[in-house]
Amino acid sequence: MKKKIASLLLSMTTMAMVLTGCGSSAPSSDQGATATIKDGEVATAASVSDKAAQAIADRKAEAEKSGKYEKVVIAFFDWTGRPAGLDRVNEALSAYTEETLGLDVELMIIDSAAYGDDMKLMLSSGEQVDLFSTCILGYNPSINNGYVLDLEENGMFDDYCGGIKEKIRADYLDACRVGGVLYGTPPIKDYAIETCAVCVGQEYLDAIGYDVSKLPTSDLGYPRATWDDINDIYAQLHEKFPDKYVMAIQDNELTQGSSVDNIAGDYFGTLLDPQNSLKIEDVYESDIFKEWAQRAYEWNQAGYLSQDALTDTTGASAKVKSGSYMAMMACCKPGYKTQISGECGRDMVVFDVGESFMSSSSVSSFPWCVNQNTEDPVATLQVLNALYTDSTIETLMCWGQEGKDFKVNSDGTITYADGVDANNSEYYPNVLWLMPNPYVTYVWQGDPLDLGQQIADFNDNCTCKSKALGFTWDNTDYASEYTALKNAYDEYGPKVVYGFVEPEQGISELVAALKAAGLDDYMAGKQEALDAWAAENGIN
Repeated sequence: MKKKIASLLLSMTTMAMVLTGCGSSAPSSDQGATATIKDGEVATAASVSDKAAQAIADRKAEAEKSGKYEKVVIAFFDWTGRPAGLDRVNEALSAYTEETLGLDVELMIIDSAAYGDDMKLMLSSGEQVDLFSTCILGYNPSINNGYVLDLEENGMFDDYCGGIKEKIRADYLDACRVGGVLYGTPPIKDYAIETCAVCVGQEYLDAIGYDVSKLPTSDLGYPRATWDDINDIYAQLHEKFPDKYVMAIQDNELTQGSSVDNIAGDYFGTLLDPQNSLKIEDVYESDIFKEWAQRAYEWNQAGYLSQDALTDTTGASAKVKSGSYMAMMACCKPGYKTQISGECGRDMVVFDVGESFMSSSSVSSFPWCVNQNTEDPVATLQVLNALYTDSTIETLMCWGQEGKDFKVNSDGTITYADGVDANNSEYYPNVLWLMPNPYVTYVWQGDPLDLGQQIADFNDNCTCKSKALGFTWDNTDYASEYTALKNAYDEYGPKVVYGFVEPEQGISELVAALKAAGLDDYMAGKQEALDAWAAENGIN
């Protein structure tokens, strides 16, 4: 579809954008970048080109004539639904971006349980969504469904996203290319993960008298536990709190609990030994999956899990926050205790049960994308660029407003504003890992000011990196097979994952359904593409 491109004049002196903070100077910490734009500094010419400056000036002039600013809508999700203070934050955001970008910018925050379906409807129906996270939707499915724009079309990425190119390493951007085309930009985050973490409310551990100090400490500073340790804790919690569910389980036993590489972002053909082998194998026939299925089955039989687990799509941290659940599983990283405690609304203990791992799709799991049908790609790309570089915008997006949602401590960290806590906070999206670049804004109380550098070091020092890191697969030719496989998994997989069927029987039914849906052909397609990529890049 032909998009409306803002008229651009090629001759204009580069306009400087001053990135001011929200009342106080927000510390910036770069990850994998060559320069950091801090509050009060002037953006480089690469960040604001002549074309970009002219586009902003043109929009301001048009708004002055019409009395109305053009609007760009950014969609993402959180675990607890639309924040009560979102309208207030959006008002503050637009007041700022009218001056810096000549635009109104609106955050559209959707509950995680509804995000996938709502976004598919909006993106296919023409409702305004200009920028969106592909988390839950899936990056490859978003490409296959025609939702996303080629960011380098007509040279736009070079012209309007110079700041992103400064912030994100070229090889990380390349990892988001599918079929050689850049459709999205990755959030700057922990591309490595520690698999896995079991997170339990401190108050519940105190109630059973569990002494965390008896466990060894992992390299990340968390108590190192075995599954025997976790099962012992779960048994004690269930006995002490029979009216609560022990674990808020989700369909993440492979994503967050193993070092299996989900090539191309799905588990229909994986690398079971990604550090050493490029052989595509069926994870659902592996001992790894059988072990997880057995564990879930035993938890379910013991009464640890909700019998609504198959139908209740509420996020795990939101369930723990509700007070009806005591524990959950996740991935951990430097600073994760602070993050998950904020999400769960209570002090959480993070038990490290895994290892650090970086999969082939760690960088490209859920890039930020521009809607193919956005009315003004230039304006949208400039907003995307600002999300990675402008501390004021990222602060509002991550934390809300100073004095109303958070306050700045004497050490430069932030905490809840006076009179605000986890229960009455009007803006705490609890998805910091999803944000484009949270390291140009504040860090939460309890985290070190150099958290961004620690995350970068964690990525660099990952002990298990997939040999296929950076490989992406355009599965367009297998789109019908993917749909059939997804439907087969949705019918048979969750019963196994949530422990509602005896593992041997459930896995047998699941594998048979996947085979009938074309799993072997799909895996062969992955293997062929992976082999070609490996040969091209000299990887054995």
